[in-house]
Amino acid sequence: MRHRRKAKYFGVKTAHRKAMFRNMVTSLFRHGRITTTVPRAKELRRVADKMVTLAKDGSLHARRQALSVIMDKAVVAKLFTEIADQMMSRNGGYTRIVKIGPRRGDGAMMCIIELVRESIKPSGSKRKKAPAAAEEVAPTVIPEAKEEASAEPEQDTEVLEEKAGDSESESVSEKAEVSAENSESSDISEEEESTTDEIPGESETEQPVVEAVAEDLENAGADGVEARDLPDNAAEIEETEKKE
Repeated sequence: MRHRRKAKYFGVKTAHRKAMFRNMVTSLFRHGRITTTVPRAKELRRVADKMVTLAKDGSLHARRQALSVIMDKAVVAKLFTEIADQMMSRNGGYTRIVKIGPRRGDGAMMCIIELVRESIKPSGSKRKKAPAAAEEVAPTVIPEAKEEASAEPEQDTEVLEEKAGDSESESVSEKAEVSAENSESSDISEEEESTTDEIPGESETEQPVVEAVAEDLENAGADGVEARDLPDNAAEIEETEKKE
């Protein structure tokens, strides 16, 4: 019968069993996880949870109690500084056992025992309350965003209108400049033409000579003499005058 037998001895003596679990708990806190059989992992969990409870206490007496079980001072320092801070929000369940299948040879069920480092997730009631608070805040924020979005396009349209007005004024000024240049060029051409007309040419100088010749021809026609005989008649007249 198993009366008053709280722990499993695993077929070994007490000293052997204590040394085995001291080595296993030291390796667990040093590496964070180890692989062993399921019965040994369940027994190791009791020792590991007790060490984490001592580390959360943090007193000198608790540190000395941990040193009596854990065989490495560096591991004890890590337990009381890093691991204790990670487990401060938990009230138990500091380790996790995950089965990985039977062991080759004797078929013993193997598992991985590791420290639980994840943060505790909120309960379902808190999750339901969070969306309600978000719904209360949403109506006050959405209209402001809409007003800002509607105000921005108006500013954009005003800027576009100003740019269009500037472009139109620039085009009108350019057209006025082009028309002024054209008018100036036309005035210059007219002045040049007027100056060319005012300058006396060969035709004006020859006009008195032509008129004199025409008068001589008319006089000669009145006397009944042809125009081609005028030079000879003139010579005869001069000779007669001289003789007289």
